[in-house]
Amino acid sequence: MGDKREVELVRVPGGVNAEAILAALRASGIEARAHGEAVGGLYGLTLDGLGEVTIFVAEEDLERARALLQAGEAGELELDADDPGAGTGGEKR
Repeated sequence: MGDKREVELVRVPGGVNAEAILAALRASGIEARAHGEAVGGLYGLTLDGLGEVTIFVAEEDLERARALLQAGEAGELELDADDPGAGTGGEKR
């Protein structure tokens, strides 16, 4: 993320969960990266932090990223396959 200050957005168990969150953030124009325990991902473990993945975003994007996660948890995100803009915002209108 270049020279922007990164902050922790969320910690999730497993890379599969992290990939879904990263995809949603990036589709909304929010740069994000994941950092996690490689051994847990290799063996599919999420015990005592093993397999935990931390997602970071630029500090300036933190509030938007939090709002996106909250919308996802509330089931308020929607992608329309017929919409040419699908994947670029994803928030329900």
